Amino acid sequence: MYLVLFGVGAGFIVISLIVGEMAEVEGSTVFSFFRPTLIAVFMVVMGGVGLILSRGFAEHEFFGWDGIVLFSSVVSALVVSGLINRFILIPMYRAQNTSTFNIQDTIGVCAEVISPIPQGGYGKIRYNISGSTVTSPAKSDDGNPIATGENVDIIYVEKNTYFVRKSAEGQSNGGN
Repeated sequence: MYLVLFGVGAGFIVISLIVGEMAEVEGSTVFSFFRPTLIAVFMVVMGGVGLILSRGFAEHEFFGWDGIVLFSSVVSALVVSGLINRFILIPMYRAQNTSTFNIQDTIGVCAEVISPIPQGGYGKIRYNISGSTVTSPAKSDDGNPIATGENVDIIYVEKNTYFVRKSAEGQSNGGN
């Protein structure tokens, strides 16, 4: 049983690393123990501890060792899974949620031109959103050139290109 748990958990982790990332169940931390990552960790720890303890106690034929091994394996797996969830997964999930934004949220944001936008051509803008400074390709919405350092407003986004218009505010304040 412990070998199967260890093998399935380790196999899941290896396959997930090859595929890219483990699927996560989004939601509150109440259900965070049902994340595939934690289930795999639980299985690996329970299987590993069970294998180690059952082999260590195999030479002692004392009634009740199986129960002690099972209890120790479950407790160890719960503790390790809980620690990984609390100190690694939850902080990573929170950091991911605070640093991401929807591209549509950038419409109306003031940006600074950091690479000139020639007539009918492309340049680069810098803006701040969700606590991050972002640079993106930009094009003037009316086709007119815009010089480096000028403030612009993001009008719309199409195929990851930001269409901008000169801001009424005038010169740059750093894209804030």
